[in-house]
Amino acid sequence: MSNGGSVDGPLGFVVGEAYPYKFTFIAKRAVSVGEYVTVDANGRRILGMVEQSSIRSSIMDGVSNYHAASEGKAIAERNVRDKSYLAAVRVLGYIDELIKGKVTLPSLPPEPGSMVFDASRDELKVFSIEGSAWIRIGSLLRNASVSVSVNLDRLASRHLAILSVTGGGKSNLLALIAKRIAEFNGTMIIFDYHGEYADLNMDNVEVMDAKINPRYIDEAERLADLLEIREYATVQREVLGKALTNDVKSSEDFWAALKANIDMLKDMEEQKRSRKSIQTIRACERLQGIIDSAVRRLGSLVDTSQRRPLDMLKPNKVNILNMIEFTEKQANIAIAYYLEEILEDRKRAERLRGRREVEAGNRGSDVKFDTPVICAIEEAHVFLPNNKDTDAKYIASKIAREGRKFGVSLIIVSQRPRRLDQDVLSQMGSLAVLRLTNPDDQRYINEASEVLSKELLEYLPSLNVGEAILVGQWVNIPSIVKIEEVKEKRAGRDISAVEQWQSSRKHSSIARESTEALMELG
Repeated sequence: MSNGGSVDGPLGFVVGEAYPYKFTFIAKRAVSVGEYVTVDANGRRILGMVEQSSIRSSIMDGVSNYHAASEGKAIAERNVRDKSYLAAVRVLGYIDELIKGKVTLPSLPPEPGSMVFDASRDELKVFSIEGSAWIRIGSLLRNASVSVSVNLDRLASRHLAILSVTGGGKSNLLALIAKRIAEFNGTMIIFDYHGEYADLNMDNVEVMDAKINPRYIDEAERLADLLEIREYATVQREVLGKALTNDVKSSEDFWAALKANIDMLKDMEEQKRSRKSIQTIRACERLQGIIDSAVRRLGSLVDTSQRRPLDMLKPNKVNILNMIEFTEKQANIAIAYYLEEILEDRKRAERLRGRREVEAGNRGSDVKFDTPVICAIEEAHVFLPNNKDTDAKYIASKIAREGRKFGVSLIIVSQRPRRLDQDVLSQMGSLAVLRLTNPDDQRYINEASEVLSKELLEYLPSLNVGEAILVGQWVNIPSIVKIEEVKEKRAGRDISAVEQWQSSRKHSSIARESTEALMELG
């Protein structure tokens, strides 16, 4: 990399109209999207990132047939003045301020004709900020020797969306964030719908099966969803709502008490003998069978002890809640329950903060987490959809709006951004966008968030696995990064069908030879 004092001279010159926030320059070579350049403006050096790049040949512009193209190519290759390299640059701020972690944009643009230089190694240190809250996330895509840092404090207060196609590197990035949080002794909960993090082999990580305790389900509709009662089975849901009393919730045997209440409602209806009563009686009978079937099917996923499911989570750990056994509706109930309980717990913790018992180190038995909590929702488009209301979406929206006041933040992970609730997505103060090929997804992100420029959105299909555009409050300046690979995470990689088939054939052959050898000995 060279700078203004390099013997190599400038990379190019500013041309056309220049603005305080963007300019275009003509270069002596092809310039890659994601490269960083510097230019003087108003007597100070500013840093910019290349967002668009183009190459033009004046000779090839007029070509209209194959033979002319063949001849033109030969002429163009000999003519050093033929090609022009144009690059559009987004101004990121004054370098001397960026080094301090501050973003100050110039009030005046660079003048046309100003010399543009490659950003030097020292100037690129603005990406490698050192400090207690800054963590390494990877390296610059166009300069692997330059580390890129993100601010964990801002992530923990302003929320983050990780968006990419399947296989683009979303789960690796989330695992890396979890690793860094674990190194800080922080508290994180990952709602793992597909079991991708169950084998995350690192310190300060706890993996457990998510559980739902029906005693702590406040609304009968949630319990109906847990039992998978059909939405249009209104009479069954009405009976369940009447049967789910506080006495049932506090009883020693939850299911037995619930079924006893249903039997009691059935007996009351049998005495009325009306047409509606007959419907209710049938609903009671059907409901008993549904409960028996659900209890057998759900097994250990449902905990009817007196403890709250929140109690099994560990403060100052990364908690992986394995939800692979849950249906979509059941997972929605679980996510809503945990998020609601975590938010209420953090509210209690903040109310207690500053009191004498807290200063003495006694949090009180009613507080689980006395430090901030980061909650990550995998497959977020399933639980926070844009086309219907869900319990998980309601509480996630609440956290997105007011969670930072109480130390609760969200990370939403999705490969289908256009299916995400736009209100929730717009609340995400930071974005990590990996490869996205669908124009509708790109458009949806652009409508929901103003932090990603149109030019960078157009570049998303060109990203490779593990490459990401980082923008928003968790980075000092926008950057295109190669994300560090997490060796401790094994799940999430593509399955090799050929390798497994060959291995299976090999084992079958060994087993057959062993059997034949035993038969010969016999």
